[in-house]
Formats: sequence, structure tokens, C-alpha cells
Amino acid sequence: MTVDEERPEGVPPPADEYDRTSPADPPPAADDGDGHVELLPSGGPLRSVMKTVGRIEQAIGASLIVIILVLVLVQVAQRYIQAFDGWPWTGEVPRLALVWCTFALTGYLMAQDRHITIKVIDLVAPERVLSLIKLFSHLIVLATCLGMAYATYRLIADDIGQRTPAAQIPLAWFYVMPLVGYLLTALRAAMVIGLLDVREIRGSQEKTT
Repeated sequence: MTVDEERPEGVPPPADEYDRTSPADPPPAADDGDGHVELLPSGGPLRSVMKTVGRIEQAIGASLIVIILVLVLVQVAQRYIQAFDGWPWTGEVPRLALVWCTFALTGYLMAQDRHITIKVIDLVAPERVLSLIKLFSHLIVLATCLGMAYATYRLIADDIGQRTPAAQIPLAWFYVMPLVGYLLTALRAAMVIGLLDVREIRGSQEKTT
């Protein structure tokens, strides 16, 4: 059966139709099982490294969410169980964990294009213009993350030994997760530029020539 022939409703296409690719197609990605795919290099050791980094990000994010849930429940129990009295850090640590969770998953969400966006230009801009706009936006993300990573590094380097009031966590430790999050997001932005945006621009140029 050819692509142009009519196929009965509900009958999937042959397997070979799924395997057809063109030079402008995006590189292979890892399906996470819910319809989203993680942007990964086409092959080589870097692909395995980035898959491992993504799993670590998920594990850290899930662990922080569990910590938030448990400590919030402990705060509720403090109202009725005297054994939990005198634990002021149970209110501080969940707030810190929420910040850490945000930065821990920022790069992972960037790799899966799950950040909240408002798609208006996508509906009206020509394909080539849209490709350039995406490239420009990802360059801004890359530059911003690198700038924020440097600013966060300076906060760590210039630390004077301050600690959080209740849990007595050094502020230098608190800034480590944002630093890692900014760097991983910058790395994912560079991957999007190199693996997707450049390919899309080249593909749109080939169509016009």
C-alpha cells in the first residue's frame, strides 16, 4: 500500500512508514511514555550521559517533592501531637526544597519542551521566520542562564558563613542547586540550538531554493 492510497480507518500504517526520515528531521529522542520526548544527541557517549543526567534530575525532583509532602504533614501533626513541638525547621526546609525542586527540574523540562509558553507567533509566522524566532529565543535563554549561573557562583564564592535561621543550612549550600540548574538549562538550550534550530533553518532554506 502506498502513502497516497486510502487506508481504512483505524488501521495503522506499515512499520516502514514510521522509519522514513529526511535530513531535516530532528535527531532521535527518548520517549518518556506519555507522549513527550527528551531531546538527546543522535548517538555516542554523550547520549548516554544526558539520559543519565535526565534520570538523576527526575530522582532529585521526586525526592524533594516527597520531602515537601512529609514535612508539611509533620507541620499539621505539630498542632495536635506535642512530640513534634520544637521543630521550627519543618517549615523552613519545605520552602527551600520547593526552590531546589524548581531549579533541579528546569533543565529536564527544557529538554522536553515542557516549559510554559504562549504560542501566538507560531500560528501566523512563516516557517522560516518562526525558525529564526525560535533560534533567537533559545539564544536569549542560553545567555540568561550563563549570566545567572555566574551570578550564583559569585554568591557562593563570596559567602561569609551565613546560615538559614531554623535549619542552620549554610547559604552557600542553598545556592548550589540553582547553580547546577542554570548550567544544565544552558546546556539544554545549546543542544536545542545545535540539534533542532540549526536543522530547521537549513531545512527551510532548502525548501525555498
